Amino acid sequence: MDHLLIRRHVAAFGAVLALAGCSATGADGASGNTEPRVSATPAMLKTVGISFPLDAYEATPEQSDTLTRAQGLLTGQCMAQLGFTYRAPEQHVPSASKSNSRVFGLSDPETAAQFGYRNPAISDVPAKPNQGNPPTEAEMLALNGPADLKPSDLPKNLDEAQKSGGSSVKFNGKAVPVGGCVRESFLKLYARKANEVDILFVFNLKGEAESKTREDSRVRAVNKRWSECMAKAGYKVTDPIQATKELGLSGVDLSGPTAVTAAKADVRCKQEVNLVGVHYAVTTAYQRQLVEKHGETLALVKQQLESRLQLAASLTR
Repeated sequence: MDHLLIRRHVAAFGAVLALAGCSATGADGASGNTEPRVSATPAMLKTVGISFPLDAYEATPEQSDTLTRAQGLLTGQCMAQLGFTYRAPEQHVPSASKSNSRVFGLSDPETAAQFGYRNPAISDVPAKPNQGNPPTEAEMLALNGPADLKPSDLPKNLDEAQKSGGSSVKFNGKAVPVGGCVRESFLKLYARKANEVDILFVFNLKGEAESKTREDSRVRAVNKRWSECMAKAGYKVTDPIQATKELGLSGVDLSGPTAVTAAKADVRCKQEVNLVGVHYAVTTAYQRQLVEKHGETLALVKQQLESRLQLAASLTR
């Protein structure tokens, strides 16, 4: 798939939190870099609806759905020009109210007591099978281009694609776009000009902040306190985000009696050491640091997001 939209909702959160983005704490992290100052850490547990500085530069779940539907319509228009009928698959819109609910692992006491580690927001109902006829070889060629295409063969933006004149394959007297209609629809929405910022830019910044947070001395310290609390409850775990893996729980076991008992202890220990508050404060500090560092590029990200949302809205009215 040419697009990847990380669906995280920008929502207000009522905790009082003052953070200075680039000031040093006087303590260095594991990488030797100065850690950003956290002047206040909120006492918090549940994370439903919280937001982070970089969220302001990403589409909300509802906006992501609009963009996905718009790309499907653009793909359909391209396929129609080639003589094919195309209908984009139905998309599931995630609940914005549940966004970030497990960003720092399970942290809801009620969910732990009722479901253990199972996430009730994720449906167990299998997706409905496609009731239509499977696409023909010609349709797949029009949709995705030749199967042996290399990433380096694909146009990087719409200007480049239009200059190429398309591939040598033709249907209905028209050339199939290089990379097929899926690639063309992606470029029309996400990479119209050469100066468009990569749509994964913010996602990658969030990953950078997450990596730095994991190595931060304050996060490692609170994780250790959580681990010690869990040890007192009879559990040998070290990573609050990967607790189920360390406990050997998966599938139906996630909601079994053993999982429920462990999950309740997990959340209780998170609350006891204020793990969520520390993780939230430190993550926010690193993200603010990155916002300041990449402010000019992020301003372009926001402008380009607004532009493509306007285009998407005009297509999906």
